[in-house]
Order: sequence, then structure tokens, then C-alpha cells
Amino acid sequence: MEGRWRFPFQGWPRLSPQQRGFLIIVLPVFCLVSTVGIFVWLSLSMSNYEKAVRHSQRVQLEARELLNHLIDAETGIRGYHLTQRGSFLEPYHTALAQLPATLEELETILSYYPQQLANFQHLRALVNRSTGLLTAQMNSSSSNRQPLMEEIEQSKRVMDQTRAAINAFITAEERLLVNRQQQLESLRQMHAIALMFVVVVGFIGTGLAVRLFAELFQELERQRQELEAACNRLSQFTANASHELRAPIAAILSHAQVGILLGQQQPEQALLRLEKVASLAKSMGQLVNDLLFLARHEGVSPPDFTTPLDVGAFIQAIAQEWRETHAQTHRFHLQLPSVPLFIKGDRDMLRQVVLNLLSNAERYTPAGGTITLQVSQQGEEAVIVVSDTGIGISATALPHIFDYFYRDERVQQRGIRGSGLGLAIVRQIIQLHRGSILVESQEDQGSTFTVKLPLAT
Repeated sequence: MEGRWRFPFQGWPRLSPQQRGFLIIVLPVFCLVSTVGIFVWLSLSMSNYEKAVRHSQRVQLEARELLNHLIDAETGIRGYHLTQRGSFLEPYHTALAQLPATLEELETILSYYPQQLANFQHLRALVNRSTGLLTAQMNSSSSNRQPLMEEIEQSKRVMDQTRAAINAFITAEERLLVNRQQQLESLRQMHAIALMFVVVVGFIGTGLAVRLFAELFQELERQRQELEAACNRLSQFTANASHELRAPIAAILSHAQVGILLGQQQPEQALLRLEKVASLAKSMGQLVNDLLFLARHEGVSPPDFTTPLDVGAFIQAIAQEWRETHAQTHRFHLQLPSVPLFIKGDRDMLRQVVLNLLSNAERYTPAGGTITLQVSQQGEEAVIVVSDTGIGISATALPHIFDYFYRDERVQQRGIRGSGLGLAIVRQIIQLHRGSILVESQEDQGSTFTVKLPLAT
């Protein structure tokens, strides 16, 4: 029906009714959990910024305390030189005793802030230099007036630099404090906005859940109709399977009867007939397995695979196995990605896909030709490409190569054997993994099969 509303998620129709029902129930729950998560995040962020504000205030307090100690020490030394009274040295000694503890406290506070700690190390060097000059003044003889005045002047210059550095440090910390207070206020505003946003999302989520429930009921009706169509396809499939099994069964019966007749007179001929029977039985067994696989997975919704699989390592192992078990009559090239690519899927099924494509490439490529197996990444998909330089596929056969029991007339004329089920199985496995398969081919130039599978998230 035109104008019909659709859920804005392309993968939604591919989900089963049970999965969609579960998601519809989860939607309001997700909104609730999101609300709690947002509030927890904002609360933690505000708590962190409140700690940062207290940290800046503490740094300013300790820096001012450091400045006061230096001023006390300088004042005590100058008073002592002017009056030569030892009582003036009491503030100096007190400040000098307290300076190391204040410096250690500042360093501890700033230990988690590398940039501030670097600035503090420069400040600490100035403080140590200033206290060293003050100590040198105290130990100088008052009778040597000229050297003493030079030391006092030098100490004054260094002390001025130290005071300026401490004041600059306090100013920088003041700016940082203002910035952190602004960030804290912004978080508080975000807290209020997030509350309103979550309320709106909650209403929208509830309405969407009701709408999706209505669509789910309509989907059940559509699936009923698809079941009827599947039954019709099953009937056709059974008819085709019966036709394909009739020929090998007749051949087995013929060779068995001839073998029985020749058993006494020509045992060598009888043995050849029995070998033919065994070969035909093996081929028929493979055909039956293929038919069972197709019947078992026909119309089945894609399952949720949970096993992660590194495509590069997986393909490399298959390629090595295939080369060890097949005659080296073709040039073979393997190209793997430099980084791991992970998908989720059934290892045995995907192995069958790669082996079927490699076997087809070998079967339809004359000796001396080239077969290439390549793995790469395109966006959010892992791409497996099998290409060959074989006889190719005709334009008339190309649209039908994935149909059950279909075989190109050119292939049959060349006497190349096959059941016509290999590519049908490949396509069905790829669809079970929510992937896609494409084929490009030109007669007498080769074929390229491209499999795309979604990367694991």
C-alpha cells in the first residue's frame, strides 16, 4: 500500500517475529536504562569537576602559603642585617622549616597534572635558589659591607622573580579554576536538558513500540503465505531430486547385474564393475547430502552466529588444505589482508563455500590456468574473491547458475561432470550468514565470484 509507514532500519524485515517482538519489548526498557545511564554519567562528571574545583582552590591556598613563607624569610633576614638582633631571625627559621613541607604538599597535589607539575618544578627551583641566597646573607659578615650589599641586591632580584613566578602560577590556577567552574555549570545545564530529552524519547519509544506491534501481526500473515509458497517449492524440489537420483540408481543396478554375471568367468571385469558401483554410490551419497542440506535450510531465517572467525587465517588454512589434496595442475595465488578481519559464522559451512568455489574454479579451468583466492575489506564487510582463467560462463547461463540442478550446455558438451547443486549450496550458506555473492564472467576468459560477509561488531 502506497504511503505505508516503514520502520527506518533496513535490517528490520530480515528479523524473525520472535526477534522483533523481543526488540519491541526491549525498546522501552532501553529508554529507561539509557535514562539511568545518562544520569549516572552526568553525576560522575559533575563529581569529577567538583573535585577539580576543590583541587584548584587547594593549589591556590598552598601557593599563597608558599609566598607568605618566602616573604617571612626575606623580612627576617633584612631585619636582622639592619638591627643585628637575633629575634628577627625567628620568622626566617620558621619559614625555612615550613617551606619543604609546603613544597612537598604542592608536588603531591599536582602529581596527577603533568603540565601544572612542570610549571611547579620551575617554581621550586626559584624557591630553592631564593632560600639559598637568604641563607648566604645570614652567614655573611656584617663588617664586609660592600659584598653584603651585593648579596642583598642579588637576593632581592631573585626574590622578585620568585614572587612574580608564584603570582603567575596563582593567576594560571585562577584561570583554570574559572574554567572548571564553567564546565561544572555546563554539566548542570546538560543534566536538566538530558532529563527533558529522555522524557521525550520515552514517549516516542512507547509510541513506536505500539506501532511495531501492529506491523508484527501483519507480518505473521505474510509469513503464512510464504509457507504455502515454500510447500509448493518443496514439491518441485522433490520432483527434481527424484529425476537426478534415478540415473545413478539405474547405473548402479546395471553394473551390479553385469558384475554378477561376470563374477565367475571374468573376475577382472567384475572387479571393474564393482569399482564403478562404489564410485556411483559415493557420488549419489554426495548428491543426497547436498539435497538434504538444501532441503534443511530452504526458507530458514538467518541464525545469530556467535563464534568469531578471523577470515584471513581461516582462508589461509583452507587454501593450504586444498593445495595439499589436489594435483598441482594450475597456478594458484593467495592474497590475504595485513590485519585480522573478524566475522561471525559457522566454520564448517563457510569452509564448504570456499571449497566449492575452488573446486569449480579447478574443474572449469584448463591445466596451466590461474586460480586466485583473495581476502580484503570493503567498508563494514569482509570480501572473499575466487577468480580463474577458465572457460567462463555464457551470458544465457549466467542468470541461472545458482538454480538447483542447473548446468550450462557448454559444460555438458565438454563432458565436465557435476550435480548442479554446488553453487546453490554456496548461495544458501551466504544468505544464512546475511551476506551476498556476485559473479562476473566472460566466455573463454574466466569467472570471478565475490562473496561479501558482514564484519563482526
